Amino acid sequence: MISFGERIFHERMARGWSLRQASAHIGISHTYLASIEKEYDPRTGNPVTPSRDNLLKICNAYSIPYRETEQMFTSVNEGDTVKFLITQLRIFRKTNKKLYHMILSEAEKEAPAEED
Repeated sequence: MISFGERIFHERMARGWSLRQASAHIGISHTYLASIEKEYDPRTGNPVTPSRDNLLKICNAYSIPYRETEQMFTSVNEGDTVKFLITQLRIFRKTNKKLYHMILSEAEKEAPAEED
């Protein structure tokens, strides 16, 4: 299953819309739409999940049944979590090395001892 961000990116590309054109059709800013497509805010590294109102606007603009999107936000699997964490670590490695090293250090402290 593709993520919501990937889905709306593909929908936008299929229509030949730029971020600005799509955001005008939806009624949100182009920077917010870019963050939703990337699934994180590049300024903070935090995940981005649209509000219900914005989700409805996006669904209406792209003719996506709302029920399909509900499943995308409620079914988080382990693979998605790992992918998200790796993405966040890569962002921190580039933008905030101190935080990056702190996270790795804390993860090492919390890791269970490996058995031989």
